[in-house]
Amino acid sequence: MATSNANQLAAELARALLSRFLVIHAHRRRLAGGSAFGPSSEEVAQTLTGGAELAAAIPAEDARVTGAAAALAAALALEPDAPLARLVRVFSLDELDTAIVSVLLAPELDHELERAIAFALDDFTRKRVDLGFLARLIGGHEPALHDRVLTRLDDGAPLRRHGVIALGSAEHVPASMRTLRLADRAVAFLRGHDTIDELVRTTVRLSYPVPLQAIVMAPELIAQIRRALEGGIAPRVLLAGPDGCGRAMVVEALLAERGMRAVRIDLAAIASEDRIADKINAALREAALRDAAAILDGGTAIKDEVPRALAQAIADGSAGLAVPLVFTLSSRPAWMVNAIPDLLELDIPPPSFRERLTLWTRELPPPLADAADLETVAARYAFTGATIARAARRAAASARLRDPTGQVTLDDLGDAARLMFSHRLGGMAQRIPTGFKWDDLVLPKDTLDAVREVVRFARLRPFLLEDWGFAAKLPYGRGVSAILAGPPGTGKTMVAQLLAMELGYDLYRIDLSQVVNKYIGETEKNLAKIFDEAESSHAVLFFDEADALFSKRTEVRSSNDRYANLEVNYLLQRMETYDGVTLLATNLEQGLDEAFKRRVRFSVMFELPEEAERRRLWRSMFPARVPLADNIDWDLIAKRFEMAGGYIKKAALRAALIAAESRRAITTADLLEAARQEYREMGRIV
Repeated sequence: MATSNANQLAAELARALLSRFLVIHAHRRRLAGGSAFGPSSEEVAQTLTGGAELAAAIPAEDARVTGAAAALAAALALEPDAPLARLVRVFSLDELDTAIVSVLLAPELDHELERAIAFALDDFTRKRVDLGFLARLIGGHEPALHDRVLTRLDDGAPLRRHGVIALGSAEHVPASMRTLRLADRAVAFLRGHDTIDELVRTTVRLSYPVPLQAIVMAPELIAQIRRALEGGIAPRVLLAGPDGCGRAMVVEALLAERGMRAVRIDLAAIASEDRIADKINAALREAALRDAAAILDGGTAIKDEVPRALAQAIADGSAGLAVPLVFTLSSRPAWMVNAIPDLLELDIPPPSFRERLTLWTRELPPPLADAADLETVAARYAFTGATIARAARRAAASARLRDPTGQVTLDDLGDAARLMFSHRLGGMAQRIPTGFKWDDLVLPKDTLDAVREVVRFARLRPFLLEDWGFAAKLPYGRGVSAILAGPPGTGKTMVAQLLAMELGYDLYRIDLSQVVNKYIGETEKNLAKIFDEAESSHAVLFFDEADALFSKRTEVRSSNDRYANLEVNYLLQRMETYDGVTLLATNLEQGLDEAFKRRVRFSVMFELPEEAERRRLWRSMFPARVPLADNIDWDLIAKRFEMAGGYIKKAALRAALIAAESRRAITTADLLEAARQEYREMGRIV
């Protein structure tokens, strides 16, 4: 590959510096007879100075160095896109840095110069220059300049901080004799080979932007991000928001409008590996060498607690790097403010209901899916754009397997959406299947109306909050929360299952034995994990026997009371900020803390069923295939035994067991006997 003009002038500057060095240190060289190990000093001087008298050549050599440096600077100004010019610009290199790079680059371009450097070192077994030699070579006859060169080779100076040069081992070697060279990636770049460094090949990739018009995001938010990216030559921006909400996509599109590319860096992957500092430097160097913005994607993995090496590497790597840096994280880590003092932070919210509907419609346009079904699924699931795209592809594939026409139904959409969930609740929650239908539910009218109100709010919540603007009136507490209070067996768990089915979510019963911990602070940690995972997984949290955890706060008489109250206080805060669905079932509503009752949006009271309701419950408990006698006295059974639905279900199974033993139809006598047995177990007088 042809050498650029800037590279040729860099080699010429190296020649001039070598020539001056030989003149200044001529008295140390063997001036006659040559050497068995290489060319004589006269031959080298002849090559570099054109035969001028050594003793009288120092002023001319200074002029030659000055002229070569000026010619190189002019070329870099005229060719801003040349590799060497870009290297100087993006890493904020000064004249001394440029001279250092020129000396280290020259032997890579011209092997004759490699021999000349070996002669100047007076050691043909050495292939690399050392720090002391480089300081004398560039500093010439000015001792103060020697010190300045060494300063530009410190580990905090740009050349080493950004990995442009590499030093040899310091073990058993004086500091001034440490060898140095251009990093392999820098040499390849300056020679025109633009491949990603092998060290970060799996964590760095070039971006391929989509048109800005293809991104679904609020126009005012896009305008804010545009202004942030235009804030100076090298802005530092943090976009905090959920994964898949288009943070990196909008940055790529806005940069493409300005003719600028981006390099995507998997910050989370680098943080989990070894050699963190080296990989951060190499990754940022890839962006800088391409004069591209660096998008560092940390997702949910980069939070307040990160390896110290990572925070330090980001602080060092970003300092003086003249390219935009954009961090896409799920939160605002406190350490980033210290690592990058000029960081500009923006919150990127998840897509609104209307934006989600647009995304679903774009992925599954009519007639592939019904518009009403898309509106339902957009309201149910607060997905980001990336998740919607994956769910839509899965729903379309399932529809094609079921029906050659490929018509996507609401069931296809719901199944695909549920597969997108990532439940990591572990042993602290148990998934409860939602196998009931609304026809199976037998409740008094007032209770049933209260349940339907919860369902209506869950369905219309996006419309109320966004289209009608109630979000401005509800800065927090936007979730769906309900207390289900009543005696055992009155249908609280069944209602929770039906609500989850209606919303298209999975129902998880919280195992309080796994949540509550005797050690201080552990209960709060467990609750935090539950709420965090449920929020990202769209799970309905069902706290059965909620009075055990949400009990009234007590007067502080001991440290135990104080810490118990802290748990209740924490729950109060999380309930207010949680935007998901929370159901609290309790047999003793009066045992709940009053603050919970005030913060929970709905209260559904479950009463023991009346006689007419008990009759319906008895009839509904038997599947269609169960043989029933024609003359069963349902009114007698319902009138004689005052039971809740849960006990009626147990009694119905007992009656079926009595009849099944003789393979006959169930009779009134079977029901009476089963009900009496259930009554005795309940401690009731028959």
